[in-house]
Amino acid sequence: MSINLTPRLVAELKPKFEIKVDLDERSFLFPAGKSVSQLLFLSDGRTIFVEAVYPFNQSRTPPRIASLDLEDAREFGRRLIEAVHCARTQLVVTQGARISINVIANGYHLQFGDMNNATELFLGTNCIWRVCQGVLRITDLIGPVESN
Repeated sequence: MSINLTPRLVAELKPKFEIKVDLDERSFLFPAGKSVSQLLFLSDGRTIFVEAVYPFNQSRTPPRIASLDLEDAREFGRRLIEAVHCARTQLVVTQGARISINVIANGYHLQFGDMNNATELFLGTNCIWRVCQGVLRITDLIGPVESN
């Protein structure tokens, strides 16, 4: 006789919305010092979670990079696209988010959080448009429906 409660628990913990973005071999997360193979944009319907998928993680680094509410994520998406199109630094400073987007020689440098204790994500130029699309798609999924 065995009792299996796992499927119900897993279903309750699984986020409502999920967007996966494949990155290239030039994507890294610091201060953890990890290579990042994918970014996951997850949402429960109110908050967007940005998480990393690591090809190796012996030190058990948590996957969560940032948590953003809908308006912060929309502003982040807009500023990210501006940074890529104009090739210049952008800042996202809102009530709940502090994100710096810097254009560097081989890609983009994103700093999440307080600049003295930031989580830094380095992204190559080959994957930046996929990241932009991922941010816009997750905000579109959880955003209110616009009427005609």
